[in-house]
Amino acid sequence: MWQRMPQGWIEFTSFGEATPDEWLEWYLASGEGWLPDAARAAIVDGFRAGVTAFAGSDFDRAGVSITLGERPAVTFLCTNVVRVVEGTDAPSLEFHRFFPLARFGVDSTAETFTAPDGRVGTVASGTLELAGSRVITTVGEIRLSAGDGTVLVMGMCSDAAQRRELAVLTAFTLSTVQVLPAGVEPAWPEAPATGPAAGTP
Repeated sequence: MWQRMPQGWIEFTSFGEATPDEWLEWYLASGEGWLPDAARAAIVDGFRAGVTAFAGSDFDRAGVSITLGERPAVTFLCTNVVRVVEGTDAPSLEFHRFFPLARFGVDSTAETFTAPDGRVGTVASGTLELAGSRVITTVGEIRLSAGDGTVLVMGMCSDAAQRRELAVLTAFTLSTVQVLPAGVEPAWPEAPATGPAAGTP
């Protein structure tokens, strides 16, 4: 499974052929010369805690993105791909139909979006009280491009003012998920060619 993640993404579950320590070494290499020691130590501690927390989980991807500047925040995203077993009923198809009715947290809403290749997904968002703080949560869903399963993305942001940004990020993440055979490189999803002019320059 492949998907685009936010810039600076710190992964907890999926490291390809690398070990978690090798992935962390690669990640920190980009901070050589400018990343303060305190920030580096915090990233290392947070990474190790995240890897431990999600060890053995069913999530295909899980991690955090840290935003600095005028609106600092920590955004958490996790992805789960639910495949349909050939020759069985597909409960995820019914799930897809009813997901726009889902509500999560206080002041919850659900909105649909259209991926670049024409698939329609849904992102529900709301607010939760977590450890005494108000956080934004999202849960999004879209069918796989091959139609043989569903992608679920759950998000959380420490800045309650970034609800819209988290919803957009969740939709973007959903729309980029691809389940690929070994050795096949990902390609940006595109709208299917339709009409008499399809395939012409």
